[in-house]
Amino acid sequence: MPSALTAAIAGVMDRHGICDGVHVTAVPGLRLVRTHSKVAPRLMTYRASLCVICQGAKEVLAGDRTITYGHMQSLVVTIDIPVLAQIVDASEDAPYVSATLELNPEILLEVATELGDGDSSDRETGSAMAVKDVDSQISGLMIRLVALADQPEAIDILYPGIMREISFWLLSGPTGAEVARTVLPTGQPGRIVQAIRHLRENFEETIHMPDLARAAGMSLSSFHQHFKALTAMSPLQYQKHLRLLEARRRMLTDEEKVGPAALSVGYESISHFTRDYARMFGSPPRKAVEKIKADRLGAAA
Repeated sequence: MPSALTAAIAGVMDRHGICDGVHVTAVPGLRLVRTHSKVAPRLMTYRASLCVICQGAKEVLAGDRTITYGHMQSLVVTIDIPVLAQIVDASEDAPYVSATLELNPEILLEVATELGDGDSSDRETGSAMAVKDVDSQISGLMIRLVALADQPEAIDILYPGIMREISFWLLSGPTGAEVARTVLPTGQPGRIVQAIRHLRENFEETIHMPDLARAAGMSLSSFHQHFKALTAMSPLQYQKHLRLLEARRRMLTDEEKVGPAALSVGYESISHFTRDYARMFGSPPRKAVEKIKADRLGAAA
């Protein structure tokens, strides 16, 4: 039987005339998804967020780690991380339905400070993604947020309070330490988070990993170990994923040619870029981009 949250999301999608697709709501960071068929793997970057599946199931691959979660489960993501994601359970009778809410760092910091969760110096570096069951508190709060999607005049007044409650339950739950780390980057895990942010903000530059490890106050081997524990990939893999995703975006959105796109994201060799792109996306960049554009035209026809 569909949950109350499933019904709430379906109601919003129906009112906006969306049978299958994504609805970016007026609520900050809230996206709703519904699809009646499985969706093939897509490479994307997950932001720090709470991803709730109300119906159906999804598989997420980050580095060498595979996560599958489904009906009334959530994926708590605590850093920006490139992943390969696919919807593995959806049908006409039971469509895939989900809601993704980006975490609000200002509100998280406020709540974490009030909870006295500021010292993470003795915490181990845990994974940046964790699956947990959706309890009644989170379900009820998500229903209230979804309801705001059709009440834009109430968002400014009600959104901050609902986000404070969501932040409280996330910070006081089993993933609390990881969630706190996103806004209170202290101790060893925090230094890894800072290194990840540096990589994300400067992915097009040549970055020497020994320098990054020294900035994090670790040996190179320890830095690699803790980085992989958090992201399930090495620092160089992380940087490569970011470069390829941005090059793909530029070719699709900005109409950049393969060569300029490759060079603009930090590749020195176009042939090297082409090989990496084909390994990640299944075909060379020009062919892959042409196929995506053709598919979009076909869907719009």
